Amino acid sequence: MTYGDLDIHALPEGRFTVGLDKRFVPHAEGDPARPGTLFISVTPFLVRTPEATLLIDTGLGSWAEGRGTEFLLEGLARLGVAPEGVDRVLLSHLHFDHSGGAITPVGPDAWQPTFPAADYVVQRAELTADGYAGESARARDLVAETLDREGQLVLVDGDTEVGRVGLEVTGGHTGAHQLLRIHSGDLQAVFAGDVLGTPGAVTRRYQAKYDIDGAASQAWRDRLVAEAAEAGHLLLFYHSTAQPAAFVAVNGRGVREVEPVAL
Repeated sequence: MTYGDLDIHALPEGRFTVGLDKRFVPHAEGDPARPGTLFISVTPFLVRTPEATLLIDTGLGSWAEGRGTEFLLEGLARLGVAPEGVDRVLLSHLHFDHSGGAITPVGPDAWQPTFPAADYVVQRAELTADGYAGESARARDLVAETLDREGQLVLVDGDTEVGRVGLEVTGGHTGAHQLLRIHSGDLQAVFAGDVLGTPGAVTRRYQAKYDIDGAASQAWRDRLVAEAAEAGHLLLFYHSTAQPAAFVAVNGRGVREVEPVAL
């Protein structure tokens, strides 16, 4: 959609079944779910501004079973964007389902940045933050080491502005998880990663076991949803393939409702 002077596109990677083994297995519509698994959707975003081409989170990349970064690159190619055409990658955090597509394998134990001309923006504190174990910890280190080696890792400290994008540390999900406020005049498109990952997070209150601080995440959800309802912010949902973007409205009974937007 066009939102002010922003051109916003969802890059859906589809639905995956995920169990205790943390394997993200692509799920075809109509197929039965793997026993003991849940469905998770993954949707990075491309945002073109007059100044730059931005990628918000990078999907699973090689951490999706049977896939690699070519899936993300094909989605970008359909929008006329080559890997070299991405100017900046903004990462909410470094769990592999959000950062896996940031790097591409080029041989046994060899990796390179997927977007060779891009700055990759990460909170410095996220490199040592709580909320990582097992494969997520390995992926974080691998992503950070690869980007740093190539001189493409841009570390920020706390709340700041990068171009027209405001970054705010939320914590909650991981120790230094951040949200993005993409500005276009008085308009804001807000991407809050795993703190506000689905339309369902707008309409219900909960504390997730996968957060290091579920109460902090819920406090941020309350704040962001209230802001969106009052100011008309566009919300972008990383873990929703069917409804990746929405506005929030308040009905006559004072109940918050989601108004989906097609991307």
